[in-house]
Amino acid sequence: MSTLRLIFLLLGFSVAFLPASAATIPAWLKFWKGKDAQSALKPIPSLTLGAFTGGTGESARQSLVKELNSTRQFRLTNVDPDFTVTANSVGGRVNGKLVNRTGKEILDRTYAAPGLDENLKAFADDLIFAVTGKPGLATSHIVFVSDKTGTKQIYLCDSNGQDLQQVTHHSHGCVSPTLSMDGTSIAYTSYANGFPVVQVLDLGQGWERTVTDTPGSSFGASLAPDGERLAVVMSFLGNPEIFVTDLNANSAACISDSTGAPSSPAWHPDGQQVIFADDRGDGPRLYVTEVPKSNEAEAKLIRWRTGYSFCADPEFSPNADSVAFTARVGGELAVVVKSWPSGSSRVIQKGGASHPSWSPDGQYLCYSQSGTLYLHHLSTGQRRAILSGQGQITEPRWMK
Repeated sequence: MSTLRLIFLLLGFSVAFLPASAATIPAWLKFWKGKDAQSALKPIPSLTLGAFTGGTGESARQSLVKELNSTRQFRLTNVDPDFTVTANSVGGRVNGKLVNRTGKEILDRTYAAPGLDENLKAFADDLIFAVTGKPGLATSHIVFVSDKTGTKQIYLCDSNGQDLQQVTHHSHGCVSPTLSMDGTSIAYTSYANGFPVVQVLDLGQGWERTVTDTPGSSFGASLAPDGERLAVVMSFLGNPEIFVTDLNANSAACISDSTGAPSSPAWHPDGQQVIFADDRGDGPRLYVTEVPKSNEAEAKLIRWRTGYSFCADPEFSPNADSVAFTARVGGELAVVVKSWPSGSSRVIQKGGASHPSWSPDGQYLCYSQSGTLYLHHLSTGQRRAILSGQGQITEPRWMK
């Protein structure tokens, strides 16, 4: 394979300085040392809640305040706010509006899902996107594996560890889930026939299908950003290799050239590269390959040097400036983040933490440690357990 030609992107960062008279910065606003430390803090947009009318208006107000406070994206105040939110809510249905300080309408949308909480989560995410341009987390989901029933199965929860659902009920178990960007489908490895095969489940309609009908095993699937392709490990040629399959055309192209044991492929946000781990006899290392635009083109492969001799479970950040992965640090597993395509790395959490996955806004990582699901805020270093006591939780993946 020829060497992958990397294109280096020079990113400019705008710097905003706080006035000398500004109040003491709360702990959760302080950035970690590293790339973010080179940029000063930008002021948090201020927002006030105006009139909330209708039979469920007050309940809607309380739910929205709770959602917005948990996001840390706004400073709620009644003094000279940047934005004002109003709403009318009857029977759980919500019509929400957002205007700026000049009265210009920024958002006017109706939310008609069956439940009030569901509508308010969607409204909160829309408010965040309208003001910041970044996705909110209230409607996002995390998929993971748990052995709560005695057999490993796939589960789904929201970003607070609530709305827990068991997704699969296979007698031989399921592992390695991946969630599509829109949260409508899950791909995972099933052992229904006694050997690993990749299946895709449509969460809305409930149908389930096997991705490949080739001999041998298939496992470790990752859905592409376009939702139409799947990176997956298949062994029908003998040695396991990474393939990209077209879910509509039912075709596959090999993008790796391994003599070892490739695993855990993950897509670059642009859908043109795949990063994966490969153990060629000296421990798993990370490799990056271009995805050919045609079946005839040759994939270009490089080894991405991280400074660690054991690396697994890689995942690109949403803006593609970093990669999170599991490494071995001091004899134990740890979650590490390294700048992409080059730069420094940071140990986020030691003590057996593994399988990191980025939040849609790139501000958090979720990972599993000692059977518990954690959320870790990268700017502050603060983390919290969002789900425990549900068996051994492993392999979390956050929808993007």
